[in-house]
Amino acid sequence: MKEVIYRGAHLFVWAGSKEKAIVLVHGGKASTEVTKKMGEEYATYFFPAFTIISVDYRFSSYGGKELEDVLKAISYVKNLGIQKIYLIGESHGAYLALLAAAQEEVEGVIDAYGPTDLLRMQTFATKENPQLDIDWADYIQATEKECKESGLGLEECIKRRSPYYLAEEIKAPVLILHGTDDTVVPISQSEILVERFKEIGKRNYQFVPLKGYEHGFSLLEGEVLEKVRAFLNR
Repeated sequence: MKEVIYRGAHLFVWAGSKEKAIVLVHGGKASTEVTKKMGEEYATYFFPAFTIISVDYRFSSYGGKELEDVLKAISYVKNLGIQKIYLIGESHGAYLALLAAAQEEVEGVIDAYGPTDLLRMQTFATKENPQLDIDWADYIQATEKECKESGLGLEECIKRRSPYYLAEEIKAPVLILHGTDDTVVPISQSEILVERFKEIGKRNYQFVPLKGYEHGFSLLEGEVLEKVRAFLNR
């Protein structure tokens, strides 16, 4: 493993295959150590079949420096000469992976319990899980500030930061994994993205609702790992 600072982005890199790579995007405001551990776990399961890059992204606002750093990680991999790039994101990381796939050509995206429509997530948090409003206060404030500076109305600005409204730009195959008992990011966030994919005629996606699973489940265990392996090796 080596640490790399690439155009300001902090990356942990496990060198493996020169043909395909996995860019990992952690959830929430994880620490540098958590980011590193995530990469080590994936390297254990997929090294040397893939080069593994875990992104220690910088927090700013939804779709701010986090997204910039994920895009820089993709650029870093392409500069290595690796063209087959898979994005794997968990929760907020899944949200970022989908946004990145709307901008960059990649081989595939694994979206694990990620939010897709920030407007509906705000409504859900207010009505169903007020603690999220507290936990996400700095996210919300930073996003509102950035949107005001952009000159766009808040609703239009947030839509431009929501994968649901960018579905037509996501050309890569997508594997969506979501627990039916998720009370942090409800499974409806994945269901509406699936409906949107259907509306636009996208066919290269797979939605796996996982009965009884809550938020934050591991992608490296049991039936979930089997789904992940099948998607990456198809």
